[in-house]
Amino acid sequence: MAKDTYKEYIYPVIILTVICTVTTALLALTNHVSAPVTARNQANAARQTRMELLSGADDFTDETGEGLASNEKARVVEAYKANNGAGYVYTVKCTSFGGELTMMVGISGDGEVTGVSVTDHSDTPGVGTKNFDPDYLAQYQGRAGLDSENVKKETGFEFITGASVTGGAIHEGVYAALEQFKEDMGK
Repeated sequence: MAKDTYKEYIYPVIILTVICTVTTALLALTNHVSAPVTARNQANAARQTRMELLSGADDFTDETGEGLASNEKARVVEAYKANNGAGYVYTVKCTSFGGELTMMVGISGDGEVTGVSVTDHSDTPGVGTKNFDPDYLAQYQGRAGLDSENVKKETGFEFITGASVTGGAIHEGVYAALEQFKEDMGK
């Protein structure tokens, strides 16, 4: 009877424990090897997006520090200044329909938005993501200020019905970036 108990209960537990341990070790090794490559790729993608949003920039200096602009739904988490004075690119995290939305906003040295790019989100594909369309985001280009944090109150602005939470998050993010720019220029 003791042999049957071993084969039926203990042996399978030992095998499963060994399989789980080996699998965990292999996953940890894979993460250890790939983490630096992933971080480097993310940094390169972020730099490329900054260069696209502020095409006149030669390179950037990280100016991220304390006291970055934030409101209830949006906060500036990174500030990069163009070395040649072409402007700034801000990374903003916003509360959106699907959770946190991350975007970058380019602002020229004259204080005009040069571009907006959503870099990470969890919003509904097809509905909320209509707000990520380049034509929609192009409405911000050339604006030196916004009338309101609320996209529905913005003068001369077309917002997408049915995706207003995402559109509102983007709008609040651009608003926060413009506020941060004003603060940075006052330094």
